[in-house]
Amino acid sequence: MVSIIIVNYNTSELLLSCVESVVANVKTDYEIIVVDNNSTSEQKALLRNCDKFKLIELESNLGFGKANNAGAKMAEGEYLFLLNPDTILVNDAVSLISAYMSQHKDVGICGGNLYDKNMQPAHSYHKLLPSILSEADFATGQIYRKLRYGKNSQFNTTASPTPVAMITGADLMITKEAWNKCNGFDPDFFMYSEDADLCCRCSKLGYKIMNIPGSKIIHLEGQSFVENRNHCERILDGRFKYFNKHYSRLYNIAANTINIVSLYCAIFVCSIAGRKTAKSNYSIRLDVYLKRIREQ
Repeated sequence: MVSIIIVNYNTSELLLSCVESVVANVKTDYEIIVVDNNSTSEQKALLRNCDKFKLIELESNLGFGKANNAGAKMAEGEYLFLLNPDTILVNDAVSLISAYMSQHKDVGICGGNLYDKNMQPAHSYHKLLPSILSEADFATGQIYRKLRYGKNSQFNTTASPTPVAMITGADLMITKEAWNKCNGFDPDFFMYSEDADLCCRCSKLGYKIMNIPGSKIIHLEGQSFVENRNHCERILDGRFKYFNKHYSRLYNIAANTINIVSLYCAIFVCSIAGRKTAKSNYSIRLDVYLKRIREQ
């Protein structure tokens, strides 16, 4: 059986649509567990009126990782499928992934191909875990990834499963065995980079991380670089926790230097090109970045 865990925070309408897509498409045995991160009363009421899932109501917003950990404690399935509420299953993605994992016992984590609302390819995985290489690549327009992986750097255009470094937390299936060995998500992460941390620890245990392209899911996530300062702070909070946990102090200094230089360069280029919105986003990111470094 597959335990589908969906974490909600004031996205009940989207979540109910996600649940309907699960009910309409999934043929294998499954259960749905919804973990609500203390949404508003109106949002909670929408969930209480639905009998298609088990509902866990948390007393405060614990973030993505801790909420999934709470759902996993109730899960009875051999596989845990962590699914975002802003997703819609296009096909029986759950059965396709779980069937692959049952036939490949050396695989610990899998995910499918994600699409935007227009069914265009969307970010589904990373070929690189967070590192100096990945950040230097990002700073140079992802030239390394494009040259090495081509069109398959973040989306699998082939018909064959492919090994990846990490699966995005929007549709991450993990065996209960691997989950228990990893002790779930690290509770130190509130949101962002917890999926990278889980995949990293799972890989270190000897498990493979795979993308299954036949599994198709729409992800309605916005594509903006930085929505506001609070969003940026949360992204960078996860980033710093990941680097501090997995790398040495010297390594972190090098990575931070690369990021700061690249942000200054991006702001300079945007100023010359007259791209005010992009310049503002990069400036916010730089300001938050420098603040976090001073606080360490």
